Amino acid sequence: MRFTELSDYPLPAGRLTAWVPSTRCDGATWSADARPLAYTHEDHCARGSSDRAASASWLGGVFEIHHRYDADKVASALRAWMLRHETFRTTVVENLDGQGTERFSRRTTSGELLGVDAVAHQTSTSEHMHAKVIDFFDNHISPFAWPHCVAATIETPESFLLIFGADHSVMDAYSMLLAISEIHRLYEYELFGTDPGLPDVGSHLDFSVHDRELGNSVVAEHHAVKTWSRFLRQSGGKFPAFPLPVDTSVGSEDAAAQQGSSSSWLLNAEQAEAVNVYSRRAGHGMQSAILASVALANRELTGDPTLRFTMPMHTRHELAYRFSVGWYVGIVPVEVNLRGATTFEDCLAAATTAVASAKELARFPYPRIAELLDNSAIPRFALSYLDVRYVPDAEQWPQWRARTLRGRSESNDEVYFWISRAPAGLTISTRFPGNATATGNVERLISTFGSMLTSVADGGTFSHAADETQRAS
Repeated sequence: MRFTELSDYPLPAGRLTAWVPSTRCDGATWSADARPLAYTHEDHCARGSSDRAASASWLGGVFEIHHRYDADKVASALRAWMLRHETFRTTVVENLDGQGTERFSRRTTSGELLGVDAVAHQTSTSEHMHAKVIDFFDNHISPFAWPHCVAATIETPESFLLIFGADHSVMDAYSMLLAISEIHRLYEYELFGTDPGLPDVGSHLDFSVHDRELGNSVVAEHHAVKTWSRFLRQSGGKFPAFPLPVDTSVGSEDAAAQQGSSSSWLLNAEQAEAVNVYSRRAGHGMQSAILASVALANRELTGDPTLRFTMPMHTRHELAYRFSVGWYVGIVPVEVNLRGATTFEDCLAAATTAVASAKELARFPYPRIAELLDNSAIPRFALSYLDVRYVPDAEQWPQWRARTLRGRSESNDEVYFWISRAPAGLTISTRFPGNATATGNVERLISTFGSMLTSVADGGTFSHAADETQRAS
């Protein structure tokens, strides 16, 4: 599964319909909800409030439905999906307390009067289609204005394309993948009456209560606070940066650099399984093989035996949240130290140790830790790994031309790697500062560690000593 911007997905010409949820009545359907915002939700809103332009970024997905198009059935399927997940039926209200500090409270609707309204457009070219859909999502998705999730369809002669987008406050990466299957199954139910086979799910609003309670229990002397403090201190109070130059001079505080992006296959299914088997035989897993290869590539290109980065990890620890849509992600500090490692098995062990020592920190909300540290820094180099082979209907993604989406973003120093193992193989999607230096060095690191993974898959051996002539300057 590749994670890209919508502009990189080939949209056909056809009839475009925008779908916008509505309560179809006045504000009486909304009521105050005592359940607090999760720490990440509150932090997302606070940062967005100070920069409304940045808050317009969104997540989503696009896929084909190979059945006849029925507008009423689409509306019913989308409504059923939004009724299934309470996170789509909640919103935030901004308030100022007695000291003038901005606070956020929650309002929720039961959904009894929820509808999904359609607005049709006609376009003739895919170029116009991209502009219309992106503009629609950019202008309708916000952390502050409900609805926080909208959709669009494009009708073609024998099928139609469905695109959805949501603010990050109500959706994470795994939620995007779940949504593709759920919407498709709910449409088939509306069209044919087939059982969608969807399990019961918990509400992210209830998870938020637990998240808040756990975060409030964290104090300055907590081990998670001390670990993060040490990690950030090594980078001068900031998160670790991408290990190769990215030319952060491009852009300014007033006009940050537009980010570039890429998406590609690292390994096919057979190669990915070969790497996994190799790692398992050595007592490790696929994630360790990936992190070991990235750390090795860093050592080869820079001479630095230590790779430091931020890693997102899921917080879906309770069964009720396994298939729930919402933002169930924490972050952990990772440091892979290859000092003295001479074999790939040594590197695997170092990667496993690095993640194992940090993994349990994901459940402690980082915004609470940042509050205690009085540190407003944000991640600069993040690496995410997901095994998505067992997401419902994952085997259908190639046939459906399914892809997860992200909105446009601006930053002159952030580099993100999203690596996923899908049924068809291993993919990597990235975003990075949109300049030649960053583009070249991101490609350089990916090419180097990709070659290492391929070597493992092909049964090769490693003797990768750092080469002074290849190191970045």
